[in-house]
Amino acid sequence: MRKNIAIMILMVGLIISMYFNYQFKAYKDNQKANYTVKLNHGTQIGIKESIYNLDNVIKSLEDNSSKETVIHALGNVAVSLKVGEESFVFLKSDFREDQLSSTYLIYNVFRDMYTHIRVEIIGEILSNKISLEKESRNQLIKDIGVLKQDLEYIDSQFNEDILKEQSPKWIENKWKDLIGEIVNRNTDYKLYERMKMKYNL
Repeated sequence: MRKNIAIMILMVGLIISMYFNYQFKAYKDNQKANYTVKLNHGTQIGIKESIYNLDNVIKSLEDNSSKETVIHALGNVAVSLKVGEESFVFLKSDFREDQLSSTYLIYNVFRDMYTHIRVEIIGEILSNKISLEKESRNQLIKDIGVLKQDLEYIDSQFNEDILKEQSPKWIENKWKDLIGEIVNRNTDYKLYERMKMKYNL
């Protein structure tokens, strides 16, 4: 009789243990899915969408579009960069769980790019510090082209297909390497000069 009771208790304990393991696995699977969604959101909009929007800015400048059209196109760039920043801010806690990794440099680079577009380009066009005469347009095309080219390079090395198999620590280190490479090959670009000093790259 005691043997049967002991077996019953063990069976009940095993069932309870299996139930909680299943629930925990479902929770972990859900957490992993949410992490992947946030990561993809950051790369799809923060990087890919920004490349697309920068291309539209270049086209508007080349087509001699009105100031309003150029500013609207630049505003779209600012929005996609802001989404990239916020996505990686949300990923801070996910990264922290893995070997004390951090998204600090990732979201701050998006923030710096956003501020550059918002303040140094849109702000100066609105205040007429940057005119949209031919020479000024050509300089803007060149400057924005640098940013677009560098985001395309980041995308080729840092897109969601590559990232989904990598750990947060790998992502953090890869980003630092890419930003260091970009900053050091564009030493006369105002945005990158600041980044180099700010992040000691």
